[in-house]
Amino acid sequence: MIIKEVYIGDSKEAYIFKDFAPGFNIIFSSDNNKGKTIVIQSIAYCLGNIPVFPTTFEYENYYYVLVIEQDGKEFEICRKEKNILISRNNEILLFDNISEFKRFWNNEIEKIPIIHKNGMTKISDPELFVQMFFVGQDKKQTHDIINKGYYRKEDYYNMIFSICGVGDEVSSKSEVESAKNEMSKLKTEKQWLLKENKILKKRGKVTELLGATNDRIALEGILNEADAIKDVILSLKKERNKAIARKKKNEAVLKELRSLNRNMKSGEVICMDCGSNHIAYESADAEFSFDVSTTEMRGQILKAIEERITVYSEEIERFTSEINKQQEAFDKCLIVDENITLDLLLVAKHEMDYAKDADQRLIDIERQLKQLEEKLDVKVAISEDIEKKRDNILNAILQNMNEFYKEIDQSEDRKYVDIFTKKDKVFSGSEGTEFHLAKMYALQKVLEHDYPIIIDSFRAEDLSTDREDRVIEKFKEINNQLIFTTTLKKEEYGKYEGLEVHAIDFSGHETYHILSNSYVEEFLTKLREMSINI
Repeated sequence: MIIKEVYIGDSKEAYIFKDFAPGFNIIFSSDNNKGKTIVIQSIAYCLGNIPVFPTTFEYENYYYVLVIEQDGKEFEICRKEKNILISRNNEILLFDNISEFKRFWNNEIEKIPIIHKNGMTKISDPELFVQMFFVGQDKKQTHDIINKGYYRKEDYYNMIFSICGVGDEVSSKSEVESAKNEMSKLKTEKQWLLKENKILKKRGKVTELLGATNDRIALEGILNEADAIKDVILSLKKERNKAIARKKKNEAVLKELRSLNRNMKSGEVICMDCGSNHIAYESADAEFSFDVSTTEMRGQILKAIEERITVYSEEIERFTSEINKQQEAFDKCLIVDENITLDLLLVAKHEMDYAKDADQRLIDIERQLKQLEEKLDVKVAISEDIEKKRDNILNAILQNMNEFYKEIDQSEDRKYVDIFTKKDKVFSGSEGTEFHLAKMYALQKVLEHDYPIIIDSFRAEDLSTDREDRVIEKFKEINNQLIFTTTLKKEEYGKYEGLEVHAIDFSGHETYHILSNSYVEEFLTKLREMSINI
């Protein structure tokens, strides 16, 4: 993937940068606050990341356009707040939220890692995914992910393993535990049947069975399992309801747009307020508006909405299928629960039916136990294999990190032991800078991703000149596009000449205000090319 152009602005002021090279880019200035971070954060923002702009920059007021190239195809991405528009081959695609945007990205641009989260599999959100190739100037830390909240470090690990094609360890362990629980239930039932047979032959009273066969530990385990399945069902229903609501909303909009007939023999559609015959379609929150008076534009909007409705229909079907699957598991769990708790009616039924089916059930249990034992051996082996592969991936990343660190900082003999430090033993200053650089380098080497590696303030915290030079040489080994930023001292000007990097000087920008009216006309032209009028 190549970053080609960045546009930032509104109708009064704007900034445009179109001088990115496909190789190694270093954006520098002689002073801080020249707009380097704003440009870098604008790139991440258009990729769906959580905004981390400087506090003095009111990012909510502006439109952002990012032009990228992926596998020879060009995409123009415009973002305003949570609304995103993509233009490709004169086709307009609208997304009202990041969830819609990431699904399109996963289907049409490049696959995004699938992770296991809260009992479900899901596409990683950009706020987690971009941390694989992006390091901002602010909020960076060595002991945890950025913007910790919904996502945790464990999700970052799972994302990395997913990219490498390694199965989900959580899911694998869950399957092992499920097989063990099923075997435990069958063994409990077997003991219960044998004991019931003995008691019935001796006494034949239902009331005498209750105290003898009540297994409190097994009961608690089953109740916990039922609660876990119930939580997953509730979560799935919540997501399905969201998809249904969004589908209905888009169907309503589709119906309204289809009802517009600009060539009615009896007249035409006009605005009752101003009398204009120009009718506009607005995206969610009115961030984008499009003149749908023309057949061509109305057709594009209709196509975009129809595609979104199709996506939501597929989501609803998927959620419904998963809900049914979980409901079956829930019902099965409750049936087993009744066996273990020995409800009076169930015990009475067993008393009546025991003579004809107890022996057959014991035979079935023995057969099922044998099958489960064989499956468990396989699942344990798979789980161990997954764990081994995950360890190998982490070790490969750490090996690359340590090799990088050893070449960059030759004065230290430290070794990294994980891709995150412990909370009470963080790296700060130049050590923290080296840690982030080593991780970005190692992740690309091991994962072999093709995303641009973007590091804002890559030599922060007094990274020495010698170490900086070695950093540049190491990253030249990578074929990805590289976009680094830094602030230079006056005596350092010209230091990147002859280093085979594309040096970009931001020193001429106005301090604290990179936007100006000189870019407005070109900026508005770009928006109009994307059918956006502001």
